[in-house]
Amino acid sequence: MRSVESKEVFGVKNLFSFLKQIMISLPQRKKRKYHKSLETLVLEQKKKKTYNRNNFYKSTYCVFQGAPLYKIAKRKPHYRSESGSTYYYTTKGVYRLSNHWGRAAKCQWRLISDFPAEIDDLRLGFAEWVDFRENLAEHVDAYYISVDFETKKVSYNHKDDPSYDQVAVLRSADATRKLIKQIKNLLDTYKWAKYYEHDDIDEFRKEVVTRLINSDISLNELRKELA
Repeated sequence: MRSVESKEVFGVKNLFSFLKQIMISLPQRKKRKYHKSLETLVLEQKKKKTYNRNNFYKSTYCVFQGAPLYKIAKRKPHYRSESGSTYYYTTKGVYRLSNHWGRAAKCQWRLISDFPAEIDDLRLGFAEWVDFRENLAEHVDAYYISVDFETKKVSYNHKDDPSYDQVAVLRSADATRKLIKQIKNLLDTYKWAKYYEHDDIDEFRKEVVTRLINSDISLNELRKELA
């Protein structure tokens, strides 16, 4: 864990040094403005939780990436849960071999994998320690939805995900699940679109789904607006 933490701290220190160098050449008025921004960044970094083998299982959200079984072939599990899941720690992160993903105790652990399930539906996933986020309360707006329109794949991510573009609306866990169900129906069916004027069903579908993701408008409200 030490090497991962060192890399993170080193990166943050470099960022702070870079910002300070920029501030030197700025007028005094702008210096005060950017100094406040720098202080805010420092506070945010201090508040940000870091995870390791001793706390990654304490109310966290994480997306594990699928991995082949040979990755743990010569390893002995460091921990086996009551439900039968096994965990293999490395310096950078953790492998989890399990037949159940999604909600695990007080955690939300998703698995994205192209590898087929093994005996007893077991799948192996890997996540780096830096990939873990705090799993916030159900009512907190902590998740955003994204869609790959080519594959029609709908997914959700935590608001602290580095790829968050600050455009998609953040929603609670329940609201996210509800909207994902509606979006999948829009992507997989055609009947709903026959009531509206459009030249290209795929473009129209993309327009509708994007509007739902990036705003607070409900599907019923949007239907009325489009009618």
